[in-house]
Amino acid sequence: MLRRTLLGVAAAAVVAGPLAAEPITLKLNSPAPPMSYINREVLTPWAEAVAADSDGALKIQTFYGGTLGSFANTYDRVVDQVVDIGFILTAFAAGKFRRQDAAALPFEAETAPLASNALWRLAEKGVTAAEFDAVKPLALWTFPNAAIHTREQIKSLDDFRGKKLVASNPIAAKIVAALGATPISFRPDEAYTAIQRGTVDGVLMPFTGMETFKIHEVTKYHLDLALGSDPAMLMINRKRYDELPAKAKAAIDKNSYAVLSKKFGEKTQEQWQKSRNLVKDQVTTITPEQQAEWKKRLAPIAAEWTQNVPDGAKVLEAFRAEVSAQRAGK
Repeated sequence: MLRRTLLGVAAAAVVAGPLAAEPITLKLNSPAPPMSYINREVLTPWAEAVAADSDGALKIQTFYGGTLGSFANTYDRVVDQVVDIGFILTAFAAGKFRRQDAAALPFEAETAPLASNALWRLAEKGVTAAEFDAVKPLALWTFPNAAIHTREQIKSLDDFRGKKLVASNPIAAKIVAALGATPISFRPDEAYTAIQRGTVDGVLMPFTGMETFKIHEVTKYHLDLALGSDPAMLMINRKRYDELPAKAKAAIDKNSYAVLSKKFGEKTQEQWQKSRNLVKDQVTTITPEQQAEWKKRLAPIAAEWTQNVPDGAKVLEAFRAEVSAQRAGK
């Protein structure tokens, strides 16, 4: 009897086949707020698509709102394999990705899709490859251009005299200073209180940031200009990626790189439009003649950048060429 039972169990095992291997779990950290459109509309669908296309080989576990790392330390968390995948603003990686700041320079690209696709093409062609020794970029993109949000209206360069504006990164600070105002270093989440208290007169940030941090509640005027973008990256630890089985790599490859960079760029631009519409009756622009004057005033920032960044001149030339090619539909 016992012998027949054992034979039955063995036969059932043969019919059922070998047990399926447990999927490999990769941890993805996003410091963006849990309900951010970045998480809801891009990262969650991406994680689900990668898992589905891996045929059970891979699972992406998402952690939102800085649970496993902030913007300041997510790069290090990925390098140290505390997490496997991370989203960062490249400016917060302690100078590691300085070449990406070609997109942060003023008047280089009018929209996030233009800048995002250009950044990816530079990486794909090896122009910025030296920066990605420890991580593998899964997407490179930018947030929309910064605008100027103030309590008093800015109509000309003369209006900047005596003004104090929040600038949250070094290039933004150079832009503010070149325009004739005084840059004040605050984090974006500190800008609201600084404006409300009268410590500063306004802030340089995209319309998306204006909505996120409620800046439109304490400012009345919004000057729409292409004053540089915030480059961003979704990355995976390079060693971790190299160790993955073929099915897992193929699923990541299918859903990442150029197609994901494009999606990020398009989503950020869509959100920019929604945010801008909140204050559309208070938005102003400048004339072509004024823009030429502004560009001349800000041109030294790009010139200095090319001198201080490794391969800076080569990178900026390549970035401009990619943006121009896209404008021409290439």
